Amino acid sequence: MPLEKGIAELVAGFIAAGRPSSREQNIDDRRAGYIASTTLAGETETRVQVEDIELDAMTFRVVSPLNATGKLPCIIYYHGGCFVSGGFATHDNQLRQLAFYSRCRVIAAQYRLAPEHTFPAAHNDAETGANTIWKYAQKLG
Repeated sequence: MPLEKGIAELVAGFIAAGRPSSREQNIDDRRAGYIASTTLAGETETRVQVEDIELDAMTFRVVSPLNATGKLPCIIYYHGGCFVSGGFATHDNQLRQLAFYSRCRVIAAQYRLAPEHTFPAAHNDAETGANTIWKYAQKLG
């Protein structure tokens, strides 16, 4: 399947600029590149409240629309990055936009990444995160 025209132009620009393929980068460089790409996410959504919390030894980012009162629908969010990169730093604006435009509370679970943590660590963390959110649903609102 061919790439969408705008994406194809971006890829061609990256190649012309001599940017290395991610397949040729070590994991630290890949992660740094992913963080650097967050500038493409646009302006940071500020009409939300953001709080990082720890529950049962897991870290979560809770993003709520400003002035939200009472209980809200909840979206559990697992960041992209193929289980080797990504996290709150790379997906912060997506979390913010999702919370603002959906008028939902968005709760992102920080899961362990490979290669430091081998399969099924990230999958186990995702399941544990969902169960933890369920366990603390009343507290989280």
